Amino acid sequence: MYFSRVRIRTDILKSSQLGLVLQGNSYGSHRLLWDLFPDQDKRTFLYREEIAREQLAASATVRGELIYYVVSLVKPVSNDDSLFRLETKPYQPQLAVGQSLAFECRVNPVVDRQGKKHDVVMDSQLQFLSHLVQTLDLQNQLVGKPEKSAYKKLLLSSGGEALNAHLTQVLANDSRYAERLSQIAGLADKLEWAIKAQVDKALENWWQRQGERCGFELVHDQNGMSKLQNSGYQWHGLPQKIKQKGDKPGFSAVDLTGELQITDIEKFQQALFNGLGRSKAFGCGLLMIKRV
Repeated sequence: MYFSRVRIRTDILKSSQLGLVLQGNSYGSHRLLWDLFPDQDKRTFLYREEIAREQLAASATVRGELIYYVVSLVKPVSNDDSLFRLETKPYQPQLAVGQSLAFECRVNPVVDRQGKKHDVVMDSQLQFLSHLVQTLDLQNQLVGKPEKSAYKKLLLSSGGEALNAHLTQVLANDSRYAERLSQIAGLADKLEWAIKAQVDKALENWWQRQGERCGFELVHDQNGMSKLQNSGYQWHGLPQKIKQKGDKPGFSAVDLTGELQITDIEKFQQALFNGLGRSKAFGCGLLMIKRV
């Protein structure tokens, strides 16, 4: 296996709008990175897109251009007329059971519900809001299949003190958010924090399931809280995949960071080389690790 750092050549960036076109364009990045593997009929690489100035030391040559980290089965090829500047090294991490590692992973987390796949983040929010509406006996005031905004509008207009008491209990029972209660002024803010707590819990549960399958477990601090953080949740549209009017193809992605401990070397190595979750062709699933 090989680990590569890939940047678009500076002279090309200066003379074109390619960097701007590619930023946030998962499909375009995917297509261009294929050029590094001209002899491959099937995708044998994972990648992650970042912004160079956030990843590399300050320098006159480092600005806001894109940078890609790539793990591949075969060594990528870059010739003199290539778009990319390529740095590659063999990738064979030395691993041990019980070893603790810091990690970063951009994932497309989904959950199966009644035979359909749902975005974990959106699903956890809707499940929680629906539960609140039913708990407060407000469901008769909703019509059809309500969206998140309809749930929130109803709860804030009709939930009153009962909603406030329920949200207070939800946050008080979550050690990550209990201390924030005294800082939350209004009911709308309290609802948002309670929703975030549900998202955090859903993503942690999803990551733990990945760990059970892929040979690792989350590390917890002295207070029993997992060392996991999530950020950057975003929907990425794929207009190139539209097949008929009304289609909205795409995927969601969220960045997970934290600390894990290896429980099974073989399974963990497969996760490093093959990735985690879905949408690997579009920059998700690459598990980046370093010693702690």
